[in-house]
Amino acid sequence: MRTRRGLAPGLVPIVVSGTATVFKLIVACLTVAGAYFGAVAMGPDQGTAEGTAAGRPAIRTVTLSARALPAEDARVPRPGTVAAALADAGPSCRRVYHVQSVIDPAGEPIVYEWRLARWSASAHAWRTYLVSATAGFMGGQRTVEWYPRVVGNPGWYRAELSIRGEADAGPRRTVTGERFQISC
Repeated sequence: MRTRRGLAPGLVPIVVSGTATVFKLIVACLTVAGAYFGAVAMGPDQGTAEGTAAGRPAIRTVTLSARALPAEDARVPRPGTVAAALADAGPSCRRVYHVQSVIDPAGEPIVYEWRLARWSASAHAWRTYLVSATAGFMGGQRTVEWYPRVVGNPGWYRAELSIRGEADAGPRRTVTGERFQISC
């Protein structure tokens, strides 16, 4: 994952956004902890009518808000979503991604296939770049994974998972992941 000059180029935006997210979460936790311990230290009689009449300041209520940001980590995604993360970066703009999703077939046999699509600026459409072999299973909920490899082809990509029940005669259901950029 590391190059001779530090982090791999594809990892720098992930590390920077992850660091910013961690910093925001630490600040939010410290704010909540400070508010809690400040209220505990003031005691139960502070902020009541008696406490205010005795010359003590009234308790001021502070409402905190937090915004959840997406983060790539080792956790398994929710069913119905596709997650992609950089698994390995090598020389000559070689990138390997770990793409995964959770399928809950409710007991019926499932056939699925991965597809890596690349954005075509000239056609203004997503074009198929790689396709996995067709696979399937039967039983309960299962995490399915794929490791597509992109070599020397920077651009915007997204992973798609096509799912079809064995009894389905209709079209496949497709779950599309968020787009990500490969730059060399």
